[in-house]
Amino acid sequence: MSKIKCFYLGDFKCEAKHLQSGMRIKTDAPLDHCGKGENFSPTDLLATSLGSCLLTIMAIKAKSRGWELENISCDIEKTMTKNEERKINQLLIVINVPEELSKEKLNFIKNASKDCPVTRNLSESLDIQINWNPIRTLQT
Repeated sequence: MSKIKCFYLGDFKCEAKHLQSGMRIKTDAPLDHCGKGENFSPTDLLATSLGSCLLTIMAIKAKSRGWELENISCDIEKTMTKNEERKINQLLIVINVPEELSKEKLNFIKNASKDCPVTRNLSESLDIQINWNPIRTLQT
């Protein structure tokens, strides 16, 4: 069980504290909704949660098979609705994987990504697009 304490700081800013670790994050309302955009917005954090959850679940599954997931990242683009009902309209996620990753491992992590708990908890009305992008990595 995780516990988080949120504080309103004024000027549309908040701070959240993860009680187990003591780590803190700040949020701000976005520029298009009364804020200064000086920190992640709450909906940015939702998008970030999805991206980091996808990467984490793939790494956990890879480790269970005896290999490390390396040189992988994701880019997330969040689009909000244009009407008065402010909500996330779409999350476009590009998962960048090393092009030298074997087809077997790539298929394994693609399948593993389907076990993301954040994805399971998001409304089916949210349009989530995941694309896979092979990238060249530097060999050392």
